[in-house]
Amino acid sequence: MTRHIAAAVLAALLLLCFQCAAAAADTTLSLAFADDPETLFLSRKKGNDSLLCVPGNRDLSRAILSMPGQDILYLGDEKAAVSAGEEVDLSRFAGRRIQVADAKGKRLAQLQLMQGSLVLSLCLTVDAKEMKAVNKSKENVITEGQALLTEADGTVAYRGLLSQLKGRGNSTFAYSKKPYELKLPDAVSVAGIPAGKTWVLLANYADISLLRNQIVLDTAREIGLPFAVKCVQTDLWINGEYQGLYLMTEKVQIKKNRIAIRNLEKETEKLNPEELNTYKKFKQTWGGLKEIRGYRLPSEPEDVTGGYIFKIEKLHRFGYTSKPGFETEGRLCIRIVEPTCPGEAEVKYLAERVADLHRALISKDGISEETGKDFREYIDLESFALKYLLEEWCKNFDFLGGSQYMYKDSDETDPLIYAGPAWDYDLCFGNMEERGIQAEGNYMTSQSRRPGNLNWLLTTHEAFTQKAQELWNTRFRPAAAILLGEENGDRGGESHVLISLDEYAEAIRSSAEMNFERWGTNDQAAKRAGGSFDNAVAYLKKWIRSRVDFMDSENTRLIQ
Repeated sequence: MTRHIAAAVLAALLLLCFQCAAAAADTTLSLAFADDPETLFLSRKKGNDSLLCVPGNRDLSRAILSMPGQDILYLGDEKAAVSAGEEVDLSRFAGRRIQVADAKGKRLAQLQLMQGSLVLSLCLTVDAKEMKAVNKSKENVITEGQALLTEADGTVAYRGLLSQLKGRGNSTFAYSKKPYELKLPDAVSVAGIPAGKTWVLLANYADISLLRNQIVLDTAREIGLPFAVKCVQTDLWINGEYQGLYLMTEKVQIKKNRIAIRNLEKETEKLNPEELNTYKKFKQTWGGLKEIRGYRLPSEPEDVTGGYIFKIEKLHRFGYTSKPGFETEGRLCIRIVEPTCPGEAEVKYLAERVADLHRALISKDGISEETGKDFREYIDLESFALKYLLEEWCKNFDFLGGSQYMYKDSDETDPLIYAGPAWDYDLCFGNMEERGIQAEGNYMTSQSRRPGNLNWLLTTHEAFTQKAQELWNTRFRPAAAILLGEENGDRGGESHVLISLDEYAEAIRSSAEMNFERWGTNDQAAKRAGGSFDNAVAYLKKWIRSRVDFMDSENTRLIQ
């Protein structure tokens, strides 16, 4: 009998706990807008506050605020009455912490209402359980949902289905604020960026300025690096909850509006009856190469000279992955990004081409002993010099590999290898304690002088250093002048991608404040580069000023 009573008491307690939890959940505030009542922005508990973040491109004077089970709410010390489902002006409460009470005056929540900057906003609606799985592993993929993209001026750029959402990144995926890749069923253009289906959302969790990736990617466009990635700052909501300020970018891929070169994989697919990734993989030594990897495809196109996107991989990552690529005798590791499933002939062609280039760069006179060709017969010298300047200027932590892209079209169109696009710059501009923290000093050539460091090998040849010096003066220094506020962006009637650092910071300030209320600041990279948004921006500005001064003096010395 006693056991039954105890069980009944336990059941009652559990029911009470459940009811309390349900009651707590009922204090969630939702906010919609009169011109779009179906899109909800939800509050989330943050300490004693209910944090409710809304886009800067929405009109708070036409808000609709509600809470489950409450017909009327009273806001702030003034006890302003808000009826559920009715339009109300909440603009006076933005940026404040206010009490929310019911009709009897009982406190329901302490609301912190924040509104972001005038940036792009992205609202995704997906299955909540699937979203948790995506945040746990990059192997998990959401294949259906809804997406709403709204421009900074409030214009709807896209409202419709979401085809895919998944996590991305390497070390960045380990952070609490996750980076994502999303795909839409149709190509969409946002913020003047050419239309595309696939977009990347960079979290920039380790960068308290939230600007490093944007600044370097925009600089790459300003100086004329071919197919430089376009980007736009974007506030993200998933299932109504604010996820932070992200940088929405084009994906590095072969497409008409992205890297416009021959699509070798599409031609290969037409020649084979099965999906290419269903064929067996191979891994073997070949010629003088330590290892080549790819797929054993029944058929490949007659012309396998391009197009390719490939990147330098870090030695340790190349060792534990089975993805297509190769390693030269000089320990240069290359991962083939596209085609995603290259056949043996394709891998061998690109491996031989890159290995020949590598041999030419290693030789003192810049000529390959195997082919008798000068290294300039393999590469587009200008793009490699521009990319070198970009990496050296910002002291990119990952200059040795990971995101060092190159591409090549078919020989029929262009036989040269090009450097770029630029990618992955959250750990640069003095944002890493391990190396590159000081603004002064040569960087890439002092950090590593092993054969796998292409940047060092390039600088051992006078033709390359002369090209880099020329481009610093004609392309890079004018771009830096805009960034540092020395010249404005409409100089000489020309249009420019870059704006000043102060303008970059002010454009995202309100969203940055929301982002750090959501996630807090961290010291995942360099402590002195963070602390607060204002401190991070001041550090970034001072660091870039000192870096430009050093490279000016270094370039002058080299020319003399």
